[in-house]
Amino acid sequence: MKKNLYLLGVLIILLTGTYFFQEVRSNKAFEDSLTQDHLINAEDIKALSWGDVVAVKKDGQWWAGDKLLSANIFKQLEKRISHIKKIKKIEGAKENYFSAPIEFAVNGEVWTLGDLTLDRQGFYISKDGEILVAVSEGEGQELSEDPSKVIEGKLEDLKMAFRFKLSELAETQLFRFYPKLPLGSVTIESDGRPGYELDLVNNKTLPPPIAGIQPQPNILEKFTSLLTQITIKNEVPYSEKLKFSKLGQMVFQNDGQKVTWELWLSSGKSADSFIIDSQAKKAWQMVGGTLKTFFIHHQDYWDKKVIPTEEFKNFSRLKTIFTQGEKTALVEVVNREPLAFESNQYKIESEKMNILFQYVFNLSEKDQADRVSLLSKSERKEILSGNYLRLEVMGQELLFWRKKDELILVNLTQGFKAHFLVTQQSFRATFEDVIK
Repeated sequence: MKKNLYLLGVLIILLTGTYFFQEVRSNKAFEDSLTQDHLINAEDIKALSWGDVVAVKKDGQWWAGDKLLSANIFKQLEKRISHIKKIKKIEGAKENYFSAPIEFAVNGEVWTLGDLTLDRQGFYISKDGEILVAVSEGEGQELSEDPSKVIEGKLEDLKMAFRFKLSELAETQLFRFYPKLPLGSVTIESDGRPGYELDLVNNKTLPPPIAGIQPQPNILEKFTSLLTQITIKNEVPYSEKLKFSKLGQMVFQNDGQKVTWELWLSSGKSADSFIIDSQAKKAWQMVGGTLKTFFIHHQDYWDKKVIPTEEFKNFSRLKTIFTQGEKTALVEVVNREPLAFESNQYKIESEKMNILFQYVFNLSEKDQADRVSLLSKSERKEILSGNYLRLEVMGQELLFWRKKDELILVNLTQGFKAHFLVTQQSFRATFEDVIK
């Protein structure tokens, strides 16, 4: 018995070893097949040069001397070069295949892009004097239904990439100048508004959301998307003279590291704005429309739903109760696109009812309220004594408080108001609007 168990154990070990050996070998063979006959792998490209460009990759960033170059452009360059695949080597005079050569160097080795082959299924490329027929396996910039145009398009994409001048390659995304930006927390201040803090590690805001409201699920992701939009027009010499009128600032902190970006107008006669890092003695003239991150409200990092996310339940059919004054209606909501509504008592105005539930369920462009505020005791008393439409849905009691240019959905259960700007004056959010 013991001998059988021993043999079984040996068999299991052998089978397991064989499986992993075969699996690893198969995976390795598959990975190798993806780059087989490619002239170079993207991760091996450390230096590129052409025209007046001499670029070197340092710590994942591309530099020309002390000038930071566009990460997006060079990422595309690396991809396109790494997609060049050798088909065969050919002999002959170079001038026969390179009527309008485009020269560049990869890691100091001279490459030359040449003409399309006669069958238009490849192109000629010279690599350190060796002439090859090659193809590009990546996707082209332009889609074409004509197979003969595909290779031509990819070759033109490659050639266009090496027509950039150094002056056109400067990095324009500010965050790229800070590869180790301390994104633990960020304090944001702007002229005329109270400052606030985003805790990017714990997904919190300070001040915190009001009762019934939660922070957005991923504040770091939202903030980062805004951060990447901050665009540089020009890097300029640092000078205290740029500091004429301060518009705002952001302070990044994490693990004892701190970076401060100050936003300034340089004079009263110009709208040009500058971000200044006084500690690093750096300054940049900015593209004005890209500075939204400095000016949005801290509520933009809150999940401003009428029905709190934890209370919202998926449904196929949902019973709701509408009341206003003496009128009451039981309406069943059917979950389809668009929503459908059924009632045994009344005729439902489906178009306007769909509008109403866009606010209630935060659908489409009404995904978020424009702002939220606490419901005071005096406001609760005022609206409960008024003649307003009320809705019971998903355990929440809602009241529709229409003002001239605003629709306020009051969540009486949670004690807050969700404010929506409204331009559609025909929709009054009354019982008669949606139920006949």
